[in-house]
Amino acid sequence: MSNSPAANNAIAIHFFDSVWNKGDFGVLESLISPDADDHSTVGGQPKTERGSASFRGIVSMFRAGMPDIRLTIDDEVFAGDKVVHRWHLVGTDTGGLMGMPPSGKELRFSGTTIVRMQDGRIVERWANVDELGLLQQLGVVPPPPGH
Repeated sequence: MSNSPAANNAIAIHFFDSVWNKGDFGVLESLISPDADDHSTVGGQPKTERGSASFRGIVSMFRAGMPDIRLTIDDEVFAGDKVVHRWHLVGTDTGGLMGMPPSGKELRFSGTTIVRMQDGRIVERWANVDELGLLQQLGVVPPPPGH
């Protein structure tokens, strides 16, 4: 049975708020299909993994590096079985990220996530994240000239 697009959006909002903002990984089992395709570009290499392990790893890395991390959804678009969220994350780098020592800086970066839903569960996820902006804030990559 398919949910309405609005119901799918509500599930996606609950899912991302629970995992990112509350650190509640219990929803991974109930809201991601075990055979879901997770398409990720975090780390620079596009890859597709099955299940929720990749997503869990990404969120765990950021929550360890920025324990006060907060995801805010800026835009929501939903139709059919797809939900698109444009979002931003803000947190203080107290634990170190991407192999760098903690900077103590407040970091802010944005991205877009698309999920495909089936029977109230995420069965496919795509995410595009502004990793360049994050790396510039961490001082790994220099900012563009004039900034």
